[in-house]
Amino acid sequence: MDDNENRKSVCIIGAGLSGLTCGMRLARAGFTVTVVEELASPGGLLAYTRIGREYLELTPHHLRKNDKALLALIKEMGVEDKISWFDSTWQGRASHRKVGYFEGGFSCLISSLSQEITDHGGRICFSTTVAEISRLGNGGYRTACVLPNSTRFVIDSTYVIFTGSCRTFINVSHGLPIAMDDRDTMMNVTYSAKISAFMVLKHENSQMFYQQMTAGTDIPFDRIINHTSCFGQRGYGGSVVYLVGSCQVTDPIWIESDADIMLKFFAAYRKLYRSIRKTDVKSWRVTKIRYAQTEHYPEIDLTNPCENLYVCSAGLAKFNSAETPENRMELTVSLASRICSMITAKEEMVKNESVPVTEVTSLTPELTDYSRS
Repeated sequence: MDDNENRKSVCIIGAGLSGLTCGMRLARAGFTVTVVEELASPGGLLAYTRIGREYLELTPHHLRKNDKALLALIKEMGVEDKISWFDSTWQGRASHRKVGYFEGGFSCLISSLSQEITDHGGRICFSTTVAEISRLGNGGYRTACVLPNSTRFVIDSTYVIFTGSCRTFINVSHGLPIAMDDRDTMMNVTYSAKISAFMVLKHENSQMFYQQMTAGTDIPFDRIINHTSCFGQRGYGGSVVYLVGSCQVTDPIWIESDADIMLKFFAAYRKLYRSIRKTDVKSWRVTKIRYAQTEHYPEIDLTNPCENLYVCSAGLAKFNSAETPENRMELTVSLASRICSMITAKEEMVKNESVPVTEVTSLTPELTDYSRS
């Protein structure tokens, strides 16, 4: 059996920041890595698009000086020289603070993580929906996947790391030996949704980087982020403004079309800046995020619900805490690194035979085509 056959394998579900961080660390550690992503591109909440001559995130993001784990990851990937720090003016939280942003946006970090995975022999499967995770008789896992053309295939692996929401995980793990109390606790991790709209305007309307809306008003968004007022015009071809609102999926606005949502957001924005006209909007885009914000942390640690399976979700970054959850990049990067350390430490113990364990047959991810069955 050659070295490649002896390598332990991991299937990582989700190509957002946490999934790619896990993929990078484990690929470097010698694991055979397969990342599956439902969307056609990587990034997750850091997904981006091309605006003018620049890449821009669909939802607003920035770096903070106290993001230690995130900044360490950025340095590790060799892209720290692309960060610039800016003075920003905030309303509703703090008057001033330093915030960081990449030259070319966060796409440079996502691209470097993706490249590192593939350079170490891993692969990333896009437009791939996970239907079910099941346990194999030899202790490994089988992840059943579906492509847009309804082609079905499976990925067999020693480990699985799931990086989506807790509720989505429960929906695809019915056959796993997870304690009923743990399943119930995961299902009780509730989320609020988010609607984010960005506009590229001909003119800048405010120098305030962050504006918090007053609660109880009829404005459909709760904060304004004036991206270019802080980070500069760059190559966007105009001034970028994000309008971000939280909601529940039962709210009527959630099922409205992007065009109708944009009309409501723009009408509310115009109440604040009456000089703006529709002709000042050069382009716009609306993004809906179903599981955007975790509303509370669970009482117990659920990141490892059964043997060799891990859930890397922002809502599980802490437990038994009364803190209000913040779905920050810092927390997910820290959790991803902790999970990878647990996996590599376990493999090292198996290798050194320092503890009695049942050997799990090494599994190389194999794609089995069921489309003809």
